[in-house]
Amino acid sequence: MSPRKDTFSIVIAGAAFLAMSAFLLWAFSQAGTLGMYRWGYRMPVLALTAVGLLPLAGAAAALASRRRSGNFPAIVNGISIAISTLSLLVALGVSLYIFTNAYGAAASSERPAILDPARGFPLRTGADGTPTFRVALSSDPHYGREASNAAARTSILRLSQAEYEAGKLDAFFALGDTVEMGMEADDWKEAIESIKRDAPTLPFAALLGNHDGLIGGATRWRAAFAGGTGRKGVPDGGLTASSWRMDAGKVHFIALDLLWGPEGFGSREKAWLAEQLAAIPAADFIVVLSHSFFYTSGYIDEGSGKAWYDHEDMLREVAPLIAGKVDLVVSGHNHYMEWIETDGTVWAVVGAMGGKPDPVPTYMSPGSVWFSQGRFGRLVLELTAAGLAAEFQDHQGTPLFQRTISK
Repeated sequence: MSPRKDTFSIVIAGAAFLAMSAFLLWAFSQAGTLGMYRWGYRMPVLALTAVGLLPLAGAAAALASRRRSGNFPAIVNGISIAISTLSLLVALGVSLYIFTNAYGAAASSERPAILDPARGFPLRTGADGTPTFRVALSSDPHYGREASNAAARTSILRLSQAEYEAGKLDAFFALGDTVEMGMEADDWKEAIESIKRDAPTLPFAALLGNHDGLIGGATRWRAAFAGGTGRKGVPDGGLTASSWRMDAGKVHFIALDLLWGPEGFGSREKAWLAEQLAAIPAADFIVVLSHSFFYTSGYIDEGSGKAWYDHEDMLREVAPLIAGKVDLVVSGHNHYMEWIETDGTVWAVVGAMGGKPDPVPTYMSPGSVWFSQGRFGRLVLELTAAGLAAEFQDHQGTPLFQRTISK
């Protein structure tokens, strides 16, 4: 075997390895990829890793075969070159597909009515003369997935828009998983244009969900929902476009970037959260917003074998920072509606904006007070003289469960 062919075998193997390594490094630098891997979606990552490593094994085999006589070294070298070529084509093909989707043409020329969290929304004067507001929250509409219930999410948005026009609602908080596949422009086009049709002037404040972030999808999400004036849509005083504080009189909303769990929630994020909590008067209400749940009833996912209930990592790493210090935590991720009272805080789940309902739970969170499976709806919060009133409603506005959090 000629030294030239020998060199080519090494070069193309190295190129294939570097191309796949570069793609995987980029992928894991994106929001939510580590969480996706940790939560059972490992096979695509492991398959791509194997495709990137095989050329090195082939090149090593080709070098080792040079000690053999006859045609054997040439055959092994040819196989090595073929493997490396195929690996390089896979790396380049996957990268091209992902990048052209995540960074391609704009999904839509339109955009929902987005709030700047640093500015919030104006308060109204209540019947008793004190400042008040009323907002709705929901999560997980999953535009772009056939199994999602388009009629339910449309009903939720049109109801909220009608209340906004009537002066009865001030904002809508969307807690993530707006789309099924974050990097796909078609999913975002459907979502943006549907929201503009159903709720053309309703002010939105949004969080990034784990599906929104797939893979490189954060760019698409920011184009649709980032409300801040800073770089990449970061609001003044916030950490990211999906991690911010919004003040509404005596109520303070703190949004946290928690997609699958606490991945990426490090010392910087913890210090920022502690700073926000310390700056809020004890007599005021604090509402934490997160896509990933903390406490929730749920089930064992058949595909991954993971427990989709009381999130061990969230409860160990993040919950101690807020339990007993904030009044209400609202999240999505699980496609239920639930009210849980434990650790001196209320934990509400409202992943009911149209995504396919999760199955009947096999595990009930010990602090669960009220639970709904198979229904779509929203959570409405209103500042009243008695405190922060909370009401779960179905997608048509029918009351399902009420509580008032008082100081």
